[in-house]
Amino acid sequence: MEMWYAGQRVICTNDNFSGAIWDWTSTVPREGEVYTIAEFEHLPQWNTSTPILSFLLRELSADNSGDAQSADAYFSSWRFEPAETDPPWSAKALHPGRFSST
Repeated sequence: MEMWYAGQRVICTNDNFSGAIWDWTSTVPREGEVYTIAEFEHLPQWNTSTPILSFLLRELSADNSGDAQSADAYFSSWRFEPAETDPPWSAKALHPGRFSST
């Protein structure tokens, strides 16, 4: 089970979208490209209405698109893998011997 967090860098592993995607966005993630999770929520899938973890990507948000008609689109988490093996806070994790009495 993956642990996801806002600010995490992810790689798109599946950019095979249905034509229906163009009804709500003008841009989609591309396979092999790296993105940043801006937000995530459990949202219904368009074809089944089953809630699934979905990401709003910083690089593809309406604020960054320059398109006044664009709306934020969330993309299913199964389309992504972590781009980094260690989260940024792991370097600051407590050292196991830090509280040693010796």
